[in-house]
Amino acid sequence: MSMTCTGVCQGWIKHATLINNCYPTSPEETRPKSSELSYLVFYAKSKPAKLTKCGVYLEKRVVTDIRKKRKQDTEISLQIIKSLLEECKKDLNLFSKNVVKIIASSLSTNDIDLVARAASVFIVFCADHDGSTIGVDTEFTIIYENLIERFANYATYKYEADQNLERRYRSIGLYVLQGVVTSSALHATDAIIQLQYIVPAILHNLTDDLETLQKIDNESVDEKHSMPQSRRFSINNTIISIEDNTHLAYDCLKQLFIVSNTDSDLQCSLKPVFKFLEDNDIWWPNSFAISLALVILSSIQRQCRHILVSEIIRRLDSLPDNSSLSKKITFIEMLISILTSDLTIVGLSVLEVLDCLLSHLLSSLKNGDIKFEQISINFKGSNIMTEKAQDLETMIVQRLITCIGGLVTHIYYAKQISDIVEHIIKHLNLQTDPETKQDNNGSFIAEGIPLNILRKTLLRCLSIVIQTNKKAEKRSSEMSICKVPVEVFHNTIGLCMDEDLDVRIMYAQILSTFLDNVDSSKESKETDSVQITYFNQPAIHFLNTLHLSLYQYALLENSKPADNVALLFILRSLLLRFRADQVIRGIPVLFKLQSEAKDEKLNNFARQRAIASVITLYFYNIAQVLGITELQQYVEMVQKERVEKCQWSTYINVIPSENNLDNVDLSASFEDEDKNNQTLQPVNIWLDRQTIVSILCKHKEILDFDDTNVEEKLMTEWKPEEGFNEVKNEARRIRSSRIFEADKLKLVVTHPKPTMMNLENSSDDLPPKVKTDNFKETLAVQLMNDSSEHETSVASDRESGYMVPIGNNKKNKRKNKPKNEASAFLSTIDPKAASTTSLVNPPYRQS
Repeated sequence: MSMTCTGVCQGWIKHATLINNCYPTSPEETRPKSSELSYLVFYAKSKPAKLTKCGVYLEKRVVTDIRKKRKQDTEISLQIIKSLLEECKKDLNLFSKNVVKIIASSLSTNDIDLVARAASVFIVFCADHDGSTIGVDTEFTIIYENLIERFANYATYKYEADQNLERRYRSIGLYVLQGVVTSSALHATDAIIQLQYIVPAILHNLTDDLETLQKIDNESVDEKHSMPQSRRFSINNTIISIEDNTHLAYDCLKQLFIVSNTDSDLQCSLKPVFKFLEDNDIWWPNSFAISLALVILSSIQRQCRHILVSEIIRRLDSLPDNSSLSKKITFIEMLISILTSDLTIVGLSVLEVLDCLLSHLLSSLKNGDIKFEQISINFKGSNIMTEKAQDLETMIVQRLITCIGGLVTHIYYAKQISDIVEHIIKHLNLQTDPETKQDNNGSFIAEGIPLNILRKTLLRCLSIVIQTNKKAEKRSSEMSICKVPVEVFHNTIGLCMDEDLDVRIMYAQILSTFLDNVDSSKESKETDSVQITYFNQPAIHFLNTLHLSLYQYALLENSKPADNVALLFILRSLLLRFRADQVIRGIPVLFKLQSEAKDEKLNNFARQRAIASVITLYFYNIAQVLGITELQQYVEMVQKERVEKCQWSTYINVIPSENNLDNVDLSASFEDEDKNNQTLQPVNIWLDRQTIVSILCKHKEILDFDDTNVEEKLMTEWKPEEGFNEVKNEARRIRSSRIFEADKLKLVVTHPKPTMMNLENSSDDLPPKVKTDNFKETLAVQLMNDSSEHETSVASDRESGYMVPIGNNKKNKRKNKPKNEASAFLSTIDPKAASTTSLVNPPYRQS
């Protein structure tokens, strides 16, 4: 039906004629005339300036047609404007305001067919609009944002009388929102106004069933890291299912965060997400927020994922004290799901996250009535579904511990595990102040928390960190394993003598798990003829300090049978970790313990039997680990004789593998054993030291490690007070059998941190700090010391039995050359001419 060109088209005769010619004359025709439309498009493309006039005319015609209820003409007008949009993309801004006005007028009809047609036009418009006029043209901006709001309302349309109509309206709204979120106009300016309409509408379609999002995400797990395909909108599709809209909303959500590729864009997109959760009170125990966090994480670009973690932590920190515990649990669960997912988070500040989690953990311990026995460690959701405040507080502590363990799931830098362990250890309050307050039960109070509760909770954190790291090491290649030096645990050794039995047992479990880093398949592996054994001085301090502490632990007056099981576990883990070195250093300590038990210095015979049983099983473990059949036969003979004469402790299983710290009886006491077992006898069958030493001295691995005076070392009477004096002498002799450490130029920048159990000051052995003003002198002294130390260390290594491979003369000559070059370089350095500005010590620290 054509329209006479009078009134409305005066002044636009040419353009109005071309446009009017596109309208069909027959009521049965639903599309513009193809040839006339092609000519109109050609005319507009060849004369872009005419697009504005075309847009104005089409706008006026649509308003007139709507007023006169000419539905067919309105549909044709929308198809014409859509064709102009598709063909005149680069000149879109010339008639963009007319386009949005036409779409707005069409939506005012509330006719589902016109709404669908207008939606298809708006989708094309969004695809090509660059957003340059948003915020510049006020009228356009207002209309554009109103259209987004209108389509967002369609996406949440409710009409119970006609469910199909409701689903169709929602589908139209979601398709338009998909076009909006993928448009470059979204983040051209501040997108917060648009997102406050878009995000709630998308999420609303995912919350009809709160489990739906997780199901869809699980179904698409194989395509998780790929960009979702944009669904093509069809106005002819009138039968829509709930599943269609749910999947469409899911794709919209992912696309929204895929295009949020800057920090500011991502923060703008996250704000309405958390506001939606708040407005609709979708917190724990609903899992929607956790699934939502994972979908968002999988959509965000790698370099921006840390923004999601930071936003969750910021909101967790900002929760008021009287806020809902369910909300707090939700944020913690979101962090757990993110940290333990398969996706890495580039830019994550591990220690900042850890500090935040520890802060909340200590706060929960201080303010809540925690049931410590209910705390378990796992990465899956808790089964505690009660609304009781004290149970929720306990659950918060449990999930915070799990969250801390999640920080170890992925390794982002070399010292990550060491830094995490050290940071947790700092909060253990190992240096107890004599003036520390005590509660009514006599327990120390640290940071407002009973010290035993504080330590048990933090030890749980350490436990999950170590366990998770062990599992990661098994899955990872040798190159990606994050090695943790043993000296990291040096300051914690005193926990062996803690007053609380639970603390002692938990610490033994953690330490033995940490030290036991050897595959069982490698336990009996025959070593090479030249064994690489290198320990730095802190590691030696750790090993000898631990031996001293274990000696004191074994003789602890208030010890329980569980302590002896813990002692056995630690000794075995040391053996697996250090092998021959542990044998040489540990045997004198063990025989010192046997002499204490033999001389009846323990307060009852039950403790004597337990210590004797532990020592026997330790030598059995040596035989197993090093593969010494003769030693195993001897130990089994002694063991059998003791069992027959009732001299074996009932608390120590004869089979070493049957002893387990996980289910050890913490309530058992030595007094009960003597009362309940009248047939038990004091031990008078002891291991013969000379026999064991003679067997060990014939073993290849021990001889390879130390073939000089090994028998003398194993027979030496160990004295606790000489422990650290011996360390200083040994640390100088220890060298790698394949690497000359003395030939490496070293600059020591700082002193090592003081250890908790330093028996004497060893600071005299450490070099001074290096600064720019004494760099030359320090280098010169270092070279002189290295040269003299190399000459003496080889001799001392020969005397002490430590193997140091000696190269030929040509290699030795080549080793001297770098020293001469370094000396020549030093002669060119003028300290007085050096700059006063230091990179190590910047100007603001030099005063």
